[in-house]
Amino acid sequence: MKTAGWMVLGWMWAAAALAAPRPAELCGSCHGADGNGASPQFPRLAGQQAVYMEQQLLLFRDGKRDDKAAHRAALAKLDDAGIRSAAAYFAARAPAANAAAGADPKLVAAGAKLFREGNLAVGTPPCFSCHGDRGEGNATAPRLAGQHAAYLQSQLRVFDVSQRPAAAEMQEIVKTMSEDDIKAVLAYLPGM
Repeated sequence: MKTAGWMVLGWMWAAAALAAPRPAELCGSCHGADGNGASPQFPRLAGQQAVYMEQQLLLFRDGKRDDKAAHRAALAKLDDAGIRSAAAYFAARAPAANAAAGADPKLVAAGAKLFREGNLAVGTPPCFSCHGDRGEGNATAPRLAGQHAAYLQSQLRVFDVSQRPAAAEMQEIVKTMSEDDIKAVLAYLPGM
């Protein structure tokens, strides 16, 4: 009788685990099951800082960050603990290399200089001062290293038109960047 009770309890745990949406299933079609999605339209989540990712997912779910409802269906299936779990899952995945294929070496060098030194003459701080020495990000600034250039470019455009109220500092920084600066940073970051 005792063995049967344990078997039933085991089945219940297994059923609960199967019923709970897993991050790879919810997010994998856009971001890749391991967070290293191939589509340049979506950010790579592998290695992203868990605290930062959790904050962003909560903003999406609660309608405080606009993404044209792209995350609404998936995030509706997750409570706060599920969001925390998804953030931890992708943060623990190893980021894959994302070389900037065919990038102009001079542009990559200019991007590296902007990342390390900024352009203080026009008020552009170095990227590493917020995003980390290796572009790894932190609790308040996302991982940039290895991101798709097209995705990064779309986000810079979002900052440029003030669609992300929580990112006021980045909105001001983008205003100081020339088109050439943006092209250079976009050539450099994917290969970090």
